[in-house]
Amino acid sequence: MKKKIVKQVNNISKILLAFVLLIPTLFVPEQEVHAQTLRELKQELEEYEANYKENQSKQALTKEQMNQVQANINQIKKDMEQINVDVTNLTEEVAELEVNIKKKDKEIKDLVNFIQVSNGESAYLEYAFGAQDFTDFIYRMSVSEQLADYNEELIDSFNNMIKQNEQKKVELKEKKEQLSTKQTELDAELAKLGDELESLADTSVSIEEQIQAQKEIIEMYEDKGCDLDQDVASCGRGLLPSSTALYRPLAQGHVTSEWGYRDFLSGFHEGIDMTVRPDTYNIPVYSAGNGIVSTIMYRNSCGGNMVLVHHTINGQTYTLLYAHLRSVNVSTGQYVTTGTQIGVMGGQSDTESYDKCTFGSHLHFTISTGLYGLDYGSWSTLISRSIDPRNLVNFPSGTYNEWYDRTTAY
Repeated sequence: MKKKIVKQVNNISKILLAFVLLIPTLFVPEQEVHAQTLRELKQELEEYEANYKENQSKQALTKEQMNQVQANINQIKKDMEQINVDVTNLTEEVAELEVNIKKKDKEIKDLVNFIQVSNGESAYLEYAFGAQDFTDFIYRMSVSEQLADYNEELIDSFNNMIKQNEQKKVELKEKKEQLSTKQTELDAELAKLGDELESLADTSVSIEEQIQAQKEIIEMYEDKGCDLDQDVASCGRGLLPSSTALYRPLAQGHVTSEWGYRDFLSGFHEGIDMTVRPDTYNIPVYSAGNGIVSTIMYRNSCGGNMVLVHHTINGQTYTLLYAHLRSVNVSTGQYVTTGTQIGVMGGQSDTESYDKCTFGSHLHFTISTGLYGLDYGSWSTLISRSIDPRNLVNFPSGTYNEWYDRTTAY
C-alpha cells in the first residue's frame, strides 16, 4: 500500500511540476495506423520514429486543460461503455428474434400441412359439414373459425418478428457506428494528453518501447508469411485462430480491482486485477483464448513482465494484455490456446522490485479492441480501447468472490 501511495504522489508531483513551471513537455501524437500493407506500416513507423527523435513537436498542458481533457475522456468512456452494453443487448435480441422466427416458420409450415391450405377455406368447410348433428356442426364451425383466426395471427406474428429483426439490425449498425465515432473522439482527447495519461495508468511503456514493440510485431507477421505488399487485413487477421468465448486466465481466484476510471489520484484502471487467496507463489496464468503472442516486454518499470496476445473473438479482433508476471512461458509468434500457460503470476515487491506499479501478488488483465501494433502503435490508444473484461469473460460479480475453475458460469 505504501508503494502505491508513493507511486501516486510521484505521478502527481511530476504533473504539477510541469503545470506550475510550464516546462514544455515532449508531445508525440497518438499513433493511429492507416497503412494497408506491412510495407506502408513500416514506412509509417519510420516516420513516427524520426519525428520522435527530432523532437519537433512540443506542447505544455495547463492544469485546467488537463482536467478538462480528463473530464472529456471520462464522459466519452461512460458513453462508450453504455453503447457497448447496448450493442451487446441488441446482438442478443437479434439472435433471439432469429430463433423465434425459425420456430414460427416451422409452426406455420406444420399448420399449413395440417389444414391443407392449398384447398383454401374448403378444408374448414369440409370439417364443419362433416358434423353428425346440429350441435356438432356448431362446435365444428367454432373450431374452424378459431383455426382460421389463429392461422392469420400466426402469419401476422411471423411478419412482425421479421420487421422487428430488420429494425434491430439497423439499430445495431447505428450503435456500432456511434461506438466508432466515440472511439475517434477519445483518441483525439488522448492525443491532447500525450504520455501524461500513461503515467496515471497501472501499466505504461516508453515511446522507445512502443516503437520497438511495433517493429517486432511487423517482423513476426513477416516471419509467418505476410508479404510486404499484402493487405494487413487479409494476412495479419487471417492468421489468427478464431474463438467464440474467453476463459478466466486463472484456474482459481477472485477479482480485487475492477476496470474503469477511479479518481484523479488513482487514474484510469484499464483492466481487471485478480489474485489467489492466500497469496502463493507459482500461480499459473493461462491464455484466455486462441491467439498469437504478439509482444513480450520484460522487466518493465510499470507492468513488470507483460505479454500481449492477438485474438479474433466472434469475428472481432482484440488484444489481450497479461501484466505483472513473475516469469513468461511463451514466445513471440507462438500460437496459444485456452490450455496454454502464458506465465506465472507475480507482482510481489520482494521478487519483482523493478515493477514500481504493483503492491502485491496479482495479475493485471486487459482486453482492448483492435490489434496493437497493426491497428495502432500507441500505448495510450491501447488503454483508450480497453473494454470491461466482464463483457467477454465470465467472472463472479463484485470483488473478492471466489471462482474454482476457468469455465463455470456465475
